[in-house]
Amino acid sequence: MEEKNKKIELSYYGLFLKHLLYDMEDARKDDNDFINGRSDDAATEFEAARRQGFDVFSAQEMAMKVLLEGIQQ
Repeated sequence: MEEKNKKIELSYYGLFLKHLLYDMEDARKDDNDFINGRSDDAATEFEAARRQGFDVFSAQEMAMKVLLEGIQQ
């Protein structure tokens, strides 16, 4: 498959991060491996927090911390 026709599937976290990186004009805005990796890590963090008994808002906050780690805002 040609690179330009390659489909990507983004989660809520992936879409959020991609939008943020575009707004910031960050060089990683087109780095799908970076975005997908961070997105997966955030989703895993959210799930783990919920399994540990954290409420949805706290789990979301924890996931966003993982998603945005090291990104200047």
